[in-house]
Amino acid sequence: MKNNKKILITGGFGFIGTHCIEKWSKENWDVYVIDNLSSNAIDPTHNIAKKTVFVNKDILNVNWNDLPKFDLILHLASPVGPVGVLKHSGKMARIILDDIYWAIEGATKNNCPLIFISTSEIYGYREYKSYLKEEDDKVLHGDFTVRNEYAIAKLLSEIVLSNHAKINTSFQYQIIRPFNVTGEYQLPDGGFVLPRFVQQALSGDDITVYYSGQQLRAFTWVKDIVEGIYLTSEAPSNLWNQEWNIGNELNEQTILYLAQKVKEISNSPSSIIHVDPKELHGPLFSEAPEKIPNSEKIKKEFGWKPTKFVDEVINEVIKFYKKQ
Repeated sequence: MKNNKKILITGGFGFIGTHCIEKWSKENWDVYVIDNLSSNAIDPTHNIAKKTVFVNKDILNVNWNDLPKFDLILHLASPVGPVGVLKHSGKMARIILDDIYWAIEGATKNNCPLIFISTSEIYGYREYKSYLKEEDDKVLHGDFTVRNEYAIAKLLSEIVLSNHAKINTSFQYQIIRPFNVTGEYQLPDGGFVLPRFVQQALSGDDITVYYSGQQLRAFTWVKDIVEGIYLTSEAPSNLWNQEWNIGNELNEQTILYLAQKVKEISNSPSSIIHVDPKELHGPLFSEAPEKIPNSEKIKKEFGWKPTKFVDEVINEVIKFYKKQ
């Protein structure tokens, strides 16, 4: 009879969650997933999904007494994406905060650690490019955009976790701040740029670059991100209750470079055109500030290192969508 450790992944059929299922299954964990299928990358019939015990509900409709005892909770469930968040304007904070309180309740009840997937958006506005460290200031600047609502709700969730641990000293958490994750299974629906470019290129449509395309991003392969998450879950006791940037600063490129490489690698006849995203997505859309990680902390403490450069990741996503 199996007696493996059990992990609960909220939002587990999403893009990052799909890769987390593969990772923890490979490490011989029993994987449980709660997902309301609102932004899933795979469906419950997918071969990866079949490795899980699946609960098809919103997490707030799940009673902890109806679940088995877990050894780890990985909390991924969240609205996501520069376009995906827009429909939650004015409701974002409640969604994210209600969910983190539910996850904390579960971790406390199970007496198990909680890993919270936050966002690099919490760093906010920078006038000039900077390599962001975990302890750097978080800067709210300009209008109260939906994107700001998302970022501040995630940051407040981090603060809630930290303060909860100060009064409940047995509570353990890790906060993960991923930078520009991409790879296979990522969908364009939430506004994610690489799968959008790839789908446009493969169908021969115009590749639509927002504004000038000079925005800088440091794209990180999803499996590198997941490896970093896993390493933090195995941390010795003195390395819990901390924040971790996970990103590949060596992959820093412009959005226009991404479009040009997608066109080149896919041998696409598509034209690259420049558009105003507010004309496509409405006035609530806002462009992300430039966010380049300083990931020295996770490299130093866990020996983490990224393994794929940006052109390799582009190639993987093109191959993935060619098979769809």
